[in-house]
Amino acid sequence: MGALFLDKMKRMAILLLALMIPFMAASQQYTGMSGLIHIPTADMDPEGVMRVGGHFLNAAFTPDENFSDGDGKYNTGSFYLSVTPFKWLEGGYTVTLRRRVQDYFGQKGDVGYYGKDRYISIKCRVLEEGGWWPSIALGANDPATTAGSGNASFCNFYLALSKHLDFGGHRLGLHAAGRYWPKEFNRKWNGLVGALTYSPPFDHHRMRAIVEYTGADVNVGVDYLLFGHVLLQACLQNGKYFSGGMCLYLNLL
Repeated sequence: MGALFLDKMKRMAILLLALMIPFMAASQQYTGMSGLIHIPTADMDPEGVMRVGGHFLNAAFTPDENFSDGDGKYNTGSFYLSVTPFKWLEGGYTVTLRRRVQDYFGQKGDVGYYGKDRYISIKCRVLEEGGWWPSIALGANDPATTAGSGNASFCNFYLALSKHLDFGGHRLGLHAAGRYWPKEFNRKWNGLVGALTYSPPFDHHRMRAIVEYTGADVNVGVDYLLFGHVLLQACLQNGKYFSGGMCLYLNLL
């Protein structure tokens, strides 16, 4: 009973911390694209920005198929490169590691991270935020491997809206998106998702707190843009499963 109470208090403390802590470079960082933790937004990187980095993914974060072995789902990692050539267009390439039996010219070896799930992502902003209206963006992860593919682990399409409210140096972000995941094993993330973000007035909005609903989980996390070029992210899925990563955030212009 006492352990259960302590676990609930821990989750509450984490949630309060995420709401109180605080960003400038929004990131759906496990893919390398702009967004939040798991859900996309209509926010975009500035024109000319490139990201190169990697992310640790807890087993609870990955799709329920293609990322399990004889012992069940496993932790893994992703690596990515993304670029925003125009302020309204962003594209990326992501590689996620998969566990497989090593094959030496037909001779079976040990089990390790020898497999890879590769995909491209694209996002286009069709309306820029201004006045009382939000920004609107259309996008997709892994749109090329939907039809009849046994892979397509991360394939989804979305329409996202984002609006920011500034008051006394504080910044509150309101985000909503509708997502479609073609594969049955990802349907738990289908439909309407949303999030709140908060940046305090200090540190030039380089920090941001995130609370998001993915359709299946409630995630909390923090982003930080260190020295203007190193983007860090840490998050807890459902308040208990850690994922996180870092990337170089470079403006090529």
